[in-house]
Amino acid sequence: MNSVSVLPDSVLRVVQRWNPASDPGRRVAAETSSGTRIYVVGPPRCGREDVAQMFDASDDCSSVTREVDADVVLLVVDAASVIGREDLLLLGDAAASGTPVVVALTRVDVYRDWQVVRRRDAEILASHCTAFAQAPVVPIAPGQEQSLVAVVSRAAREREAGGSDSGVIAQTRRMIEMEIRNLRDGVPGAELRAERSQLLADRDGRRGERLVQVRSRLQRARGDLSQQIAEATRATVAGARAWVDTASRAELGSVPTRLQHEVDHHTRVFDAAMAAAVESAGTNGYMPSPQIPEGLPGRQRGNEDRVTILVGASAGLGLGRIAVTPLEMIPALEFASIPVTLILGGAAAWWLARTRGLTADRAHSRSWIVESMSAVRAQWEQRVQSVLLEAEADLGAAIMAESREQLASAQARIVEIDGELRELAAARSGQLASCERDLAVLNTAY
Repeated sequence: MNSVSVLPDSVLRVVQRWNPASDPGRRVAAETSSGTRIYVVGPPRCGREDVAQMFDASDDCSSVTREVDADVVLLVVDAASVIGREDLLLLGDAAASGTPVVVALTRVDVYRDWQVVRRRDAEILASHCTAFAQAPVVPIAPGQEQSLVAVVSRAAREREAGGSDSGVIAQTRRMIEMEIRNLRDGVPGAELRAERSQLLADRDGRRGERLVQVRSRLQRARGDLSQQIAEATRATVAGARAWVDTASRAELGSVPTRLQHEVDHHTRVFDAAMAAAVESAGTNGYMPSPQIPEGLPGRQRGNEDRVTILVGASAGLGLGRIAVTPLEMIPALEFASIPVTLILGGAAAWWLARTRGLTADRAHSRSWIVESMSAVRAQWEQRVQSVLLEAEADLGAAIMAESREQLASAQARIVEIDGELRELAAARSGQLASCERDLAVLNTAY
C-alpha cells in the first residue's frame, strides 16, 4: 500500500511558483529500500549488541556506526527499569537533528511488569522532548524480532514521506526569505539614478565653463595679436625709414606702394591668426583692410628753402670771386670775371638748395611713414577688436543655443527616468508584498 505526499492547494501553488524543480506532488514509496540504516545505542548489558547483529543479518536493514549516517536511531533498554537520564543523553543528537527514534524494550519475557515500564518510558520520552512524543516503544520477545524490523522500517518511511514535503517547504521558504532580503537591501534602478545624477550635473552642457573658456581664449588671442601688431608696426616703420634714407628723389614717390605691400602682408597674417583664434574659416566682412594713401603729399616749402638759396648764392659768389681772382691779373680777361662769378654762384646755390630739398623730402617721408603706420596700427587694432568681439558674441550665442537644446533634452530624459524609477519602486513594493504573502502561506501551513 502506498502513501501519497499531498500539500494543501495554497501551499502547492506557492511551491510550484517558487520551486518548480522540487516536484512537490511526488509519491513516496511505502517501503524503504533495502538499505535502511539503523544507529543502535543503549546502556551496557541491555542487549544492544544482539539487536545490532539482528539488523545486520536482515535483508531490509543494516546498522551504522555514526548517527549522521542513520535513517532511524534505535535506543535499546532493559525492561527491568524505566529510561534514565543517561539513556536520554544518548538521544541528544537525534533530538537536535530530527532523526526518528524507536525504543526497543528487551527481556520482556523475564519481567512481568514490562507493560508498566513501557508506558512509563513513553511518558518520559514525551516529557523530555516533543520530537519523541510519537516515538514507539517496541517490546522484543524471543521469536518476535521481526516486529521491531517492521516498526523501524515504518519509521524510516514516515520520515521520508513527511520529510520530503517539509524539506521542500523549508527550501522554498529559504528562497522566499532570500528574495525578500535582496529586495529590501537592493536599491532598484541604480544605473538610472547614476544617469539622473549625471544629467543634473551636466544638463546645461557645462555652459558657464565653456563661456569662460571662450572668453579666456579670445582674451589671450587679443593680447597676442596686439603684441604682433606692435612688433609689425615697429618693423615696418624701421624698414621704411632705412629705405628712405638711401632713396633718391624719384624713388621717394614709391613709398606709399611699398608701404601698402607691407601692410597687406601683415593684414593677411593677422587675419589668419584671428581665424585660428576664433576657429572660423575667415574674418572677411568685419572691417575693410587698412589702406595707405596712394600719393605721398607734397612738402610745403618755407623760409628755410629761401634762406638756403640765398646762402648758396652767397657762398657761390664767394667761391666764384676766389676762382676769378687770377683772371683779373690779365687785362684781356678781366671782363670775363663777372660772368664766371655769377655762373659759379648760381651753380652753388642750385646744388645746395637741391641737397637741402632732398634731405627735407626724406625727413618729410619719414614723418609721413610714422603717421601713416600709426593710423594703420589703429585700424589693425580696431579690426582685431571688432573680429574678436563679433566672434565672442557668435560663439556665446551658439553655446547658449546648444545649452538650451541640451537642457531641454536632459530635462525630458530626467522626467522619463523619474517615471521609470517610480515604476521600479512600485514593482519592488508589489514583489515584497507578494513574497510576504507567499511566506505567510508557508508559515501558516507548516
